[in-house]
Amino acid sequence: MLCWYLARLLVLNSLRGKDIGRGFRFRRKFCRAAVSILDIKYRHSTSYAGGVCLYVSNHRSLLDPLIQLGHLDAFIVSKAEVGSYPVLGRGAKETGIILVHRHDQTSRRYALEAIEEKLMSGYPVLIYPEGTTFGGEFTGEFRRGAIDLAGRLSVPIVPVMIEYPDDTYYWIDGSFLGYFINLFSRSRTHTVIGKVGSPMQYGLREPLVEDTRTAINLMMLETRTENLSDR
Repeated sequence: MLCWYLARLLVLNSLRGKDIGRGFRFRRKFCRAAVSILDIKYRHSTSYAGGVCLYVSNHRSLLDPLIQLGHLDAFIVSKAEVGSYPVLGRGAKETGIILVHRHDQTSRRYALEAIEEKLMSGYPVLIYPEGTTFGGEFTGEFRRGAIDLAGRLSVPIVPVMIEYPDDTYYWIDGSFLGYFINLFSRSRTHTVIGKVGSPMQYGLREPLVEDTRTAINLMMLETRTENLSDR
């Protein structure tokens, strides 16, 4: 399926020139189709009307971007290894990705420069500031670079939350293939909840990073409380 979407996009790009809006649309369609095939039921809500912003999300699984990018049109910041994946890497490059070597200071600086360029050009950017997937009760520590950058640029920061049924969905280490087989080899519907919060915009002296992290943690807590009340 990915090959089919990518082939169509590459043909259109070769005929009409590369267009990021087209890339976002193709990516959205692919992500939604893949989520449907995997029998993932994504219940989501948003308090943001859209526009240029820095989306800041918690990170539980490599499924997070697949699910979220079916509903968010944004450049996504991802680890550099994704760019070398067969087919997937090319698809990511064609549809809006900023690659970064997480432990390389030079690469991280270039990534921040790329984030600034996209934001200043009017494009939203999605980041996972924990740097990797995290299996704790709420969020892990946030890296502050992109969030501080958005503050300096006066770009709205939009907190985003994704919540899975239980911690068996968290991918922390080990084989992704084994993780994938364990989750999807049994016939069941996977209900995932997502929320896009209200935009936050501050001056330079405000505690942007901790306020953003707190907003995401509160959305996670609200979601768990709502689920308990529905039972």
